[in-house]
Amino acid sequence: MALPAATLRTGAQMPLLGLGTGPGSVGTWQTSTEPIYEAVKVAIDTGYRHIDNAESYAEEQAVGRALREKVGSVVERKDIFITSKLWNTRHHPDDVLPACQRSLTDLGLDYLDLYLMHFPVAWTRGDVYYPKDENGRAVLATPDVPFMDTWKAMEKLVDAGLVKAIGVSNFNISQMEEVLSNGRIKPAVNQVESHPYLVCSKLLKCAADNNVVITAFSPLGRPGEESLHGVSPLKDPKVISIAEKHKKTPAQVCLRWQVQRGVVVVPKSATPARILENSQIFDFELSTEDMETISGLNKDARIVKFGMCDDHPQWPFNGEF
Repeated sequence: MALPAATLRTGAQMPLLGLGTGPGSVGTWQTSTEPIYEAVKVAIDTGYRHIDNAESYAEEQAVGRALREKVGSVVERKDIFITSKLWNTRHHPDDVLPACQRSLTDLGLDYLDLYLMHFPVAWTRGDVYYPKDENGRAVLATPDVPFMDTWKAMEKLVDAGLVKAIGVSNFNISQMEEVLSNGRIKPAVNQVESHPYLVCSKLLKCAADNNVVITAFSPLGRPGEESLHGVSPLKDPKVISIAEKHKKTPAQVCLRWQVQRGVVVVPKSATPARILENSQIFDFELSTEDMETISGLNKDARIVKFGMCDDHPQWPFNGEF
């Protein structure tokens, strides 16, 4: 049975639940991409029909292996939603098409359902994903590449049929509005960090008013880490109480809260039992009181900050979310 979906401005259906494939809470998928290869296969067998990728995760070849095994046997290509992202070192307009083609080749696909600009700040061109100077700061593009120049190159990917929809990631409200105002093709999605300690209510309202779907990465915070204001949202007593009431886990409650707000979630896991658990969020409903209680936990506690370029004028986290 198809999982509930958000409708993009293109008319496409984007499943509200996807498998995130980005770096885990300790940085990456260790030294092997085998766990993500297995995770994608398990997710598809479990019923997931949405896989979230990015070139910078360095796992698209592994995802592609899994897709080749499952597409055509377990699921048809038209019934699975695949996202990738354009990395910060690929913002120069001449680099956009080759970057997209590389992702398509690695994933073994003819088209992407969604292609996102991963971050609004351009770093220096090249194949080093995190170029740093002697002080550990990001080496920025020189001259700078305004994100609207990159966006115009992404629009051509839609024209060429390589991607069905385009969007942004980590863009604040004013940056998203700039693309909405000046883009020939409007962004379909803005993927941002969001969880009960980072509610992003203003961004969510702005997105809804402009027919932009919000996707939440790190929708559970970073389980196992104590860096998020001293405690994970999964350990919050109010979340635990709501979970006990519904006979669900705290993770399921946090994910349910998001999808009930119309937010797409892409939780990451390489554990089959957790992948299954994260999918079991459509058989219960949170009350209005539950929703308000969880939203009231907001601390504006952000985990992912791209701090190595926080002096750039387009660093997004000085603006409103």
